[in-house]
Amino acid sequence: MIEERDATDRATGIPELFCSLLAFMNCPPGVLRHLSPRLEKVFQPFGSRVMCLIEDMHVRKFVWLTAVSMAAVASPAVAQESQSVSDEKPAFDEIVVTAQKSEELLSKAAVAVSVVSQDSLDRQNISTAENLVSTAPNLQLSLNGFSIRGIGSNNAYSGYSTVATQIDGIYEPSSQVLKLGLFDLASVEVLRGPQGTVYGRNATAGVVNINTRDPGNQFAVDGDFQYSSYDSVRTRLGVDLPVTDDWSLRFSAMHEVNDGYEPKLNADDNFSKTDTTGLRLTSLAYLTPDLDWRVALSYGKNKGTTPLTYLRSYVYYPDADLVTGTFGDGVLVNPEDGTINPGSRSIEDNQQDLTYYSARSRLTWNATDNLTATLISGYSHIEDDGMDAATGVYDQQGIGIATKSWSNELDINYENGPLSIVAGAYIYEDKQDEGKRLIHAGNTAPFPFNSVFNAVGANYAGEGFEISTINAVDVITAPSNVGSRSQALFGQMKYELTDSLRLTGGIRATWDQVYNQNIQLVCSGGTVTRENISLDSCPVAQVAFTDDTNRDKATFSKVNWKLGIDYDITPDVLAYATVSTGYRSGGLEASTNPEGFRGYEPETVTNYEAGLRADLFGRMLFVGLTGYWMDYNNLQVSSVIVDPIQGPVPVTTNAAKARIRGVELETTFRPTSQDRFSGYVSFLDTDFRSYPDGQDNLYSADTMYNIFAPSFGYATIPSATADFTGNRLANAPKWSARFSYAHDFYVFNGTLTPSVDFYVQSATYADVANYVQSRNDSYTKTDINVTYEPDDSPITLTAFVTNLENERQPSTVTTTWSSTVVNYKAPRIWGGRIGFQF
Repeated sequence: MIEERDATDRATGIPELFCSLLAFMNCPPGVLRHLSPRLEKVFQPFGSRVMCLIEDMHVRKFVWLTAVSMAAVASPAVAQESQSVSDEKPAFDEIVVTAQKSEELLSKAAVAVSVVSQDSLDRQNISTAENLVSTAPNLQLSLNGFSIRGIGSNNAYSGYSTVATQIDGIYEPSSQVLKLGLFDLASVEVLRGPQGTVYGRNATAGVVNINTRDPGNQFAVDGDFQYSSYDSVRTRLGVDLPVTDDWSLRFSAMHEVNDGYEPKLNADDNFSKTDTTGLRLTSLAYLTPDLDWRVALSYGKNKGTTPLTYLRSYVYYPDADLVTGTFGDGVLVNPEDGTINPGSRSIEDNQQDLTYYSARSRLTWNATDNLTATLISGYSHIEDDGMDAATGVYDQQGIGIATKSWSNELDINYENGPLSIVAGAYIYEDKQDEGKRLIHAGNTAPFPFNSVFNAVGANYAGEGFEISTINAVDVITAPSNVGSRSQALFGQMKYELTDSLRLTGGIRATWDQVYNQNIQLVCSGGTVTRENISLDSCPVAQVAFTDDTNRDKATFSKVNWKLGIDYDITPDVLAYATVSTGYRSGGLEASTNPEGFRGYEPETVTNYEAGLRADLFGRMLFVGLTGYWMDYNNLQVSSVIVDPIQGPVPVTTNAAKARIRGVELETTFRPTSQDRFSGYVSFLDTDFRSYPDGQDNLYSADTMYNIFAPSFGYATIPSATADFTGNRLANAPKWSARFSYAHDFYVFNGTLTPSVDFYVQSATYADVANYVQSRNDSYTKTDINVTYEPDDSPITLTAFVTNLENERQPSTVTTTWSSTVVNYKAPRIWGGRIGFQF
């Protein structure tokens, strides 16, 4: 006879069970206190039971516990019980998406869209938006946001991302938001391909919709506590508060901190340290039976540190002739893995400091059974008062610089018989008009050109064939009006010709204005600090001064369109084909740049796409197949030029033409109530059809070399160009795939769910030049997760390992004439999580 216990006793019994397991494994007392003073301080108020629960959660014990769990579920008695449960017919809900500004089933959406749940994010230990990469086909990270199908920026200062990030339906212009906490979500929708009609500009590659969770209509509390590698502690909490029958609130919070997984060298804190906080208050009120209003107020803080920069390779030119300025054949040297970039040991400040506020409103009026009007309004403010990047040669930091954005969108949804229409108007503005940005731009030189730097006083004087570094200039920029405005009108109509055949047509007219009005002071390098910064004068010597406060705006406009047809082959199988266009606004760059690099034109794309969507066997099997061909004109490409005054300057230029084509296959298979399989396979083929004048960084000398070289009788070296026609696009793996599997076992009077997520991708290039030293090899990443949910208990226990292979994959790679430097993603992370829900 099994004794019945109340929920409190059950919750108490779970720690006892794990304490017994740990005792069996001879868990030495006090391991936690020796391992993590932070954990001891956090857990002290909770008593010895919880302390014992996570007393010895390190990799060996995690592997042991996983093996015990797997062995237990393999026993005959448990196997019989699981078999009897799995004989039940599974019942699964269909997924609803709002990708096209109206609700529709994922299986009936005639668009390439993937949905990522909060549960999937937890399995992979994803807590920031920038770590969403690889959760959907062809979703990668670029340096100013996301990249989809190889379209994304390879420097952080090239204007707006080609992938529009939306939070609760509102466009977020700043890629820095991706570094803040990602928590308490309903879902993430990833749309691939241009979304030129319902989303408009800056969505030429796609859209990432981040949808936060609505308040519940009953009082509830949920959350979790997580401890993992590098003394990482994460706490999340959510509370649903029904105020009246028609008004509910939800408060959610997240805080995560760790010690950083890279050394601190001479900085105050370790590099790659996490310290993020997020708060959100969401209100959902049904003002009348036909009118509801949702408001979300958010706060975010990032006090982490920048990643450490490593030296991947360097080049020296043994046959170079400095008198004539010729290079000869270069020799590529790959130093020992983990070699720190020269100069990084001198970095004293690696502290980020981002503060974020936002208010997002959605007012929905169901005017009639056929007509709904929705007003979506938002305001966001992100302030940068810390270091954005620090390599030991180059760094950029904000000093109270703030990006503010406003948007209002009115959507009208109309449905009547065979006709459905989405139409709307959109007004948007973002602006920087306060604070300062400080750039310390240093230069590097390979052997034997580095002899010039060594003679005049190098910061790092290379020995033998090593590179040398030197200060170049300090650039102070104060924006008076930097940003953009946009207005648009759009409409998309779907008409059912028969019960199975539908036609879709859409159009959007967009008008954009871009502003770049600021004051810029260029001083001699290594002289300006946060303490002495001033726009009035330089501490030592002034190099240049520019006042662009009266600079004219740039204006652009474009009409995009979409035509599509979809057909129900059977009630469960949909086929579709579309032709659509997209547009990314042009922009302005510093007027101090060399002529020809002070602005860039819009890019446009035409996308031909066809696909199948099938929900089969009573929704047990979902299959999505998409084939596409994208033709880009004036593709905006990031590169680095050598300015005679400022040194290396990241700029955006227009490549003539690019072609992208591929196939994406997604599937979800749920053969029983206990088994869940999902995955995708993607083939991606990209190339520049015409790009004759690309910037060749390998054969372009830095500015300081050209300034000092004539004093030694040496020739200056002008910027070099090369023909990149036929090259692959950056961050575009030809093959990539993800496979996820989970199974529920009934053991220990509860449900034990081991799951595995496996990702693999082929080699990529980090830049459009396709340099051999910027090639990233193929890699795999495996995440393992084991969750235990006791019957009738509010507690959930989870153990996990992410990046089981412990391969440090590059996040950014930069190649210059002297060297290639790299930042890395996180290594293997292991840990445990205690969740609760009342």
